[in-house]
Amino acid sequence: MLYRTIKPLLVDAIQVKEAVDIPTDGGVLHAKPGDWLVRDAHGNLSRCDDLNFKCTFESLGTGRPLEEIIESKPCGC
Repeated sequence: MLYRTIKPLLVDAIQVKEAVDIPTDGGVLHAKPGDWLVRDAHGNLSRCDDLNFKCTFESLGTGRPLEEIIESKPCGC
């Protein structure tokens, strides 16, 4: 059988207003204006262009840091 995950991926993200180079463990991350810097729950930082970001993520409407969000069971219980 095939299965897919029902647990959403939670990330912190900020949109870049000007070009920036950020050193990471994997090398230098280059972002240009309009790109998004995305940090996942494991602390990994990545860049996402604006179109892909808007097609992939939606705001939870909270300003709470990712570390403060305690996820419930996948069924929402």
